[in-house]
Amino acid sequence: MRLTTLLVSLLFTLQLGLVHAEEQPLPKRDALQQQLESLPERKLSEADEKIVRNALEKSVIFIDQLSETRERRNQLTEQLDKAPKQISDAQREMGRLQELSEEALLQRHQALDLNTLTSRLGEKTSQLSVWQSDLSAANNLLITTQTRPERAQNELTAAQARLITVNTQLISGRNSSRELRSEEIQRLKIERQALEERSQLNRDELASNGVLQELANNRRNLLTKRIALSEQEIQILQQMISQKRLAESEAAVAQANSGAQGAPDSVLARQSRLNQQLSEYLLSTTARLNELNRLTQEGRQQLDNLRQIERALDEQINVLKGSLLLSKILYQQKQALPKLHLDNRLTDEIGDLRLYQFELGKRRQELSNPDVYLDAQLEKEPPENITPLLRDELQRLVSNRRDLMERLNGELNSVLTQAINLQLIQKDLQRSSTHLSETLEAQMFWIPSNRPLDWKWLQSVPELFVAEVEDLPGLRSLQEAGGSIDNPLFYFPAIALILFLLQRRNAIKAKLEELKSKVGHYQHDNQLVTPYALLLHSLLALPIPLIFLCTSYLLTSTPGHDPVMVQTLVEMAALWWAMAFARRILSHNKVAERHFRWDPARVQLIRRKIFLIGCLLFPLILVVNVAALQPARLASDVIGIFFCLISFSALSVISWQLFRKQPPLLNSHTIHFFAGLTMVCLPLALLAMVFMGYFYTALKLFGLYVLTLAMLAGWILLEAMFVRGMSLAARRLAYQRALKRREGNTREGADGSELSDDNELDIEQINQQSLRLIRLALMAIFFISLYWVWADLLSVVNYLETVTLWEYSSETPEGPALVPISVRDVLAALLVVAVTVALGRNLPGLLEVLVLSKMHLKQGSSYAITTLLSYVITAIGIVSAMSSLGVSWDKLQWLVAALSVGLGFGLQEIFANFVSGLIILFERPVRIGDTVTLGNLSGTVSRIRIRATTITDFDRKEIIVPNKVFVTDQLINWTLTDAVTRVVLNVGVAYGSDLALTKQLLLQAVRENSRVMSEPEPQVLFLVFGESTLDHEVRFHVRELGDRLAATDEINRRIDQLFREHHIEIAFRQLDIFVKNFKGEEQQLVDKRELPPSQG
Repeated sequence: MRLTTLLVSLLFTLQLGLVHAEEQPLPKRDALQQQLESLPERKLSEADEKIVRNALEKSVIFIDQLSETRERRNQLTEQLDKAPKQISDAQREMGRLQELSEEALLQRHQALDLNTLTSRLGEKTSQLSVWQSDLSAANNLLITTQTRPERAQNELTAAQARLITVNTQLISGRNSSRELRSEEIQRLKIERQALEERSQLNRDELASNGVLQELANNRRNLLTKRIALSEQEIQILQQMISQKRLAESEAAVAQANSGAQGAPDSVLARQSRLNQQLSEYLLSTTARLNELNRLTQEGRQQLDNLRQIERALDEQINVLKGSLLLSKILYQQKQALPKLHLDNRLTDEIGDLRLYQFELGKRRQELSNPDVYLDAQLEKEPPENITPLLRDELQRLVSNRRDLMERLNGELNSVLTQAINLQLIQKDLQRSSTHLSETLEAQMFWIPSNRPLDWKWLQSVPELFVAEVEDLPGLRSLQEAGGSIDNPLFYFPAIALILFLLQRRNAIKAKLEELKSKVGHYQHDNQLVTPYALLLHSLLALPIPLIFLCTSYLLTSTPGHDPVMVQTLVEMAALWWAMAFARRILSHNKVAERHFRWDPARVQLIRRKIFLIGCLLFPLILVVNVAALQPARLASDVIGIFFCLISFSALSVISWQLFRKQPPLLNSHTIHFFAGLTMVCLPLALLAMVFMGYFYTALKLFGLYVLTLAMLAGWILLEAMFVRGMSLAARRLAYQRALKRREGNTREGADGSELSDDNELDIEQINQQSLRLIRLALMAIFFISLYWVWADLLSVVNYLETVTLWEYSSETPEGPALVPISVRDVLAALLVVAVTVALGRNLPGLLEVLVLSKMHLKQGSSYAITTLLSYVITAIGIVSAMSSLGVSWDKLQWLVAALSVGLGFGLQEIFANFVSGLIILFERPVRIGDTVTLGNLSGTVSRIRIRATTITDFDRKEIIVPNKVFVTDQLINWTLTDAVTRVVLNVGVAYGSDLALTKQLLLQAVRENSRVMSEPEPQVLFLVFGESTLDHEVRFHVRELGDRLAATDEINRRIDQLFREHHIEIAFRQLDIFVKNFKGEEQQLVDKRELPPSQG
């Protein structure tokens, strides 16, 4: 291996020496751009122009990269020159910074007035925002230095491989099969220089990585301490501002309420009470203003932190690119996200403040002329009570009230402004927090959380297992919770309920037996029996879940409790209750068998499998909650990985056994097959994810998988309840109808037969219609719930938009631009294709069943509409899918033109048949069900497709006829406008027959037949004197084409019968035979046998 590396290095050095022997200066960017702009003037061929343009465009890109790399090298050199001084300055600053006590900070700002304190608070807040931005940059620099060795090594390896390829091409002067043009050689030289500069930059960064890492550490420590001290000082300033503002309000209130009060009902007392009310409202407004200022300050700090985290996250994602270190950072940031406490009353409070300000403005307007106001107040007072002293006191109260109102108005304006600012900040907080959470969730979902389960991982299992057992989640919390019951009275209701359920257990079971005896009884059974039985079974399953819930609450009261254990106990309570409830109703002769009439063998199979599923889910609940609440633990969660491997494998086997022996879901084998396939394959897919290191992703999907199973079980239970309820209602309705008949309420006809009520609907029809509506409603509820459960993954799919597969050029107002095609675009195209196929197959049929069948259209019209709809759906689907992949019409039009030429020559027959099919569907010369004749072919049209039409002849043979034949050849459509056809019968009678009687009998035979139409009138015509017969022609019309042969048979038989009855002979052709000899004599041969007597 070392020898190979040495030879590669020598070869690389040799190539560099040969290539650099005659080095020429690189062109400037402006010169390259000028060459690119003057390219059309060179009149090159299309292929050569494309090659030259591509080379020049790439040369410009490499020149820009070269300039950027040189700039970064200069910045790195400058940063390294300043690094020692910056490190020493940061260490010295850290030594000088001392944390001051609260008393010292209060003394520092005690002498400042309110305005100065407010200004100082703004300065400190601005400085804090700058330091937070610097801290984010320091953290990013630290992460960059920590991951730089691996990244730089990969870039150096890739650069060396590319340099060997570039130098090889420069030495040979060829590119695979052709000579390199001068522009391509120039591009290779620029690319080589850019690669060398980039490699040198990587080497410089590796050499200086230790210094930069030390600088980043010192910066981070210094900024962290500065931010902590600044936040402490900001809190003190906010506290002092609140105190001073409140003190000023209290002083104004005290001044407004000083003076004489007077008698309780006097005008002086009333005015004093008004001042007192304003004073109290002023104090509460000032307190609310202080609170809003505090909340606004905290909100701004949280918003700044979120924005800094968001900016740092983007840089970390670009630097780390899906590594395990990125997953750990993401987990830490997700746990560090602030928990927002949004004030939902701000909108109402802002409205109340505006209304109170309006009322306050009117009251201030009343006091704009104090003398008029005083005169109005003193009008009700007796004249002897109005003294100069009273008037002076009232003037003082009114003056104080005006001051109070002015101050209150200012405070209200401040409160209103702060409330609006806080509302906007909270909206920004919620928006930023949601976006950041979705970004974190998407990144965590698509990057590995663990190393793949390989041999190296198996070797580290024992060490990880011992460390995990020593610090299992929640064990310490359970040990500490034993003696920390602060409020024993809280547990009394739960304990009392548990004891009550245990004491009444036998009574509940007895009630269940009583309900079971009512099932099927025609008088005692009703729709409430099953819900009541389910409620009692749920109560029997409740004691142990209550114990889990009490233990969970006990843990929450423990200081430093483990949230994973708390959530796990709550979910274990729900799982235990669900498993116990399911096993109880699935017991022998219980609700499933007795009420729902399910197959006992199937019920017992489900009951056994549910027990196994419960045993598998209990340990997995803890693992899933670790992933949700403390995902950083997953990297060393060996026990959880082994539980998942065993559980996922077992769940797949159990799901296969369950779906294999169950009846079809919704009576559809297709739905049952796909549902079973999903339930079997999903655990196997999760198993594969765990092996590849996507442990967090597998647990996230498994949690949604369990919720989906729970919803499916609830759906089945509800459906069974409604089916039983409808069946019971149908039996009761039948029983009531039978009672009515028994009581003689049915009517009798004239012949004594029972007459049924035409308005009385069929019971089975009512039942089926109701069940169909109920199942439709349940299905809608199920899919809405399914969307609600899986909606969290919709934001995760957005991550796929960042994974670019290829790019295509598109014209924009600014010029040509490259538009990326991501994995999400490909998945969207596949989804469009799947939806198109599903709609193309099912929507036309659904439209025909729900709409067209109620419009009383002919069969051919319905078929034409549904066929054209399927064509439109297919066309829209193809265009949408191609558009998602970046294939627009401006790129397809040339392909369509070329295909049109090809269709005109090579595929003209197929294309002609396709166009003929469209003509058939639009003009409808033939429709489904029409009886047609093409040449010597007759039959019924059974199917019309794009290329050909299927005709079923009268021998039930299917004949495929190209659509072109229907358009170009002669076509007889027997049923185009209507099915009425004329039938012609030829009848010959003997010479000497009564012609009038013959005509009368023929018309009688025709008119007696029910298949013959009265309009047009049947006709009998004497047309020809034949050799042996008098030939008549009978013409009549029938309604349907199928009546032609039947009517002909029936009428011929009736004619024969009538002619025999009236002794009219149906003549036949006669032949007289004469025998001659050689003498010229002849003799006629005559049959001497007697004719049988006529049967008339």
